[in-house]
Amino acid sequence: MNPTPLLQFDNVTKHFGGLAVITDLSFDVQKGERLALIGPNGAGKSTVFNLISGVYPIDRGRICVDGVDITNVPSRKRIYSGISRSFQNIRLVEHQTVIENVLLGQHPTASSLVDLLHPGRLSKKRRWVQEAREALNQAGLTQYADLPVGALPYGVRKRVDLVRAVIAKPKLLLLDEPAAGLNPVETDELQRQLQDIHKSGITLLVVEHDMHFVDQLCTRVVVINFGNKIGEGSMKEIRQNRLVREAYLGADVAEGAQHAA
Repeated sequence: MNPTPLLQFDNVTKHFGGLAVITDLSFDVQKGERLALIGPNGAGKSTVFNLISGVYPIDRGRICVDGVDITNVPSRKRIYSGISRSFQNIRLVEHQTVIENVLLGQHPTASSLVDLLHPGRLSKKRRWVQEAREALNQAGLTQYADLPVGALPYGVRKRVDLVRAVIAKPKLLLLDEPAAGLNPVETDELQRQLQDIHKSGITLLVVEHDMHFVDQLCTRVVVINFGNKIGEGSMKEIRQNRLVREAYLGADVAEGAQHAA
């Protein structure tokens, strides 16, 4: 018997007005997996992430985490189901320090955000701060802990956003274009950080356009186009998939490339 997938995205359909953006889409993410969700611009990747995290309700189908149906769980409560995410557009509080931003990621363990922003009110203050500093140290970001986020380079802010996303120890981490806007050195640093996060027991689901980054990080790929799944497998299998080649290159170009190979 196959183990229950960590994430089941089961025959999900989503419309915006009269437009079907996702149509009967199904895929699973296994525990401990590093799965990439890829596709051309406008394929529906970000919509899938927003459905998983509860930003949008689904029209049909279901979403389960660890065998529990979370389809109707409000977005603000999905962290308690074990889902966390980082964003392509960084959502850090720029006037606060790095350590204060990381502390905000610990809200599932606190009674309120006020407790985290003013942790001196609780006896848990030292433990929260210690955990936040340890997380920054593991990510190689200790030197930035007490600096305001707005003063940091873009690549560093992306890595801080990632630390904040994992500080609550989610089961599944959704990564939306994590390598976007990074130079090669920053991309390599991010790659190492994500490998460490995965080794800690967190499952990764990644939306990314950088195929070299995907090839280095992920063990399996799901490809969608116009809200439909058109391919699934290893990167080698995906590169040989005719429908995937047509989606990215166009039918005529893909056919010519295949004859030339």
